[in-house]
Amino acid sequence: MSFLNKKKNIWYILAVLAVIAIIIGFVVPTGEGEHGHVFWWSHIQVFFGVFGFLGCIVLILFAKKLVNYWLERKEDYYD
Repeated sequence: MSFLNKKKNIWYILAVLAVIAIIIGFVVPTGEGEHGHVFWWSHIQVFFGVFGFLGCIVLILFAKKLVNYWLERKEDYYD
């Protein structure tokens, strides 16, 4: 299974799965009539999926920067 061992191909597979999930979000009914919508973004079909995905990306990037700031030491730290 050399196809799955390549990092580039795994990213392509994840991108295809993300696109499929977004398409399914438009096709499958969400039951909007059951509850009243208070906010304008509640009417956008895949808003919460995209919002959650972007939120995860922001949290990961922020955590990487924060960890690098806290854990990174100067080259002469042990001298």
